[in-house]
Amino acid sequence: MLDDWAVRNKRWKKAVYSTIVERPNLGRAACLRALTRVEVDNYRSFGLHNPVALIPNGVTPPQQFSAQRFLQHHPELEGRRLVLFLSRVHYKKGTDLLCRAWASIAAQFPDAHLVFAGPDFEGTLQKTRHLVQQLNIQDRVTFAGMLAGPDKWSALAAATVFVLPSWSEGFSVATLEAMAASRPVIITHQCNFPEIAAQECGWLIQPDVGQIETALGEALSMPQSALDRLGENGKNLVAARYNWQQIGLQMTEVYDWVLGGSKPADVEVFE
Repeated sequence: MLDDWAVRNKRWKKAVYSTIVERPNLGRAACLRALTRVEVDNYRSFGLHNPVALIPNGVTPPQQFSAQRFLQHHPELEGRRLVLFLSRVHYKKGTDLLCRAWASIAAQFPDAHLVFAGPDFEGTLQKTRHLVQQLNIQDRVTFAGMLAGPDKWSALAAATVFVLPSWSEGFSVATLEAMAASRPVIITHQCNFPEIAAQECGWLIQPDVGQIETALGEALSMPQSALDRLGENGKNLVAARYNWQQIGLQMTEVYDWVLGGSKPADVEVFE
């Protein structure tokens, strides 16, 4: 919540609260945790000089999951290639950008369908529905509502590609889950996963209608074997870097250090 976009949103309320409460509160911490390197910089920009341990979040996918459960709820989507947005339906997630990009290219891919899955936030769902009607793509978009547990993992299994065109993210667990489900991802730089490009797990773009359109077009034009390769790369990345066992050990090292032990060897600590 300390990145530039979040700080600018409702700026004056946050400025007062930060001065009186949050900055002094955080300033008393023996150590701060950052999920991404960007968050380390955000702490410093916020005026905090505490040590910062860089340790991400993780994800544990279920051992078995399939598309069947989701498609039983949405039989009209059987046989379609699904572009899945799975997150809060909030304007900072770029929902309007995705709708406009989809309106531009949907006709090129008649077997593809856009799915919004997630709870409403600050009335964005109704605005998104209205935009879909305005763009005349209501026959190519489904609003699946809040999905959790097996329903969420089934939706990921049913998806051809995951997309999250956010203006601002701290650390996108939904992106981790999509990769853990072997799905190629289309995300913005603001989702803070630079390794997506380096490890060839999908597309890393800016929150821009044209760039979303281009990435979607490329993904939907690729043979399934190429998409499977991107998805497998993502799954391997999550298993190597974002598993809870490894993260738990790293957190233990930080707590030991704060209590007087040696500085963590396997954790980046910024002092």
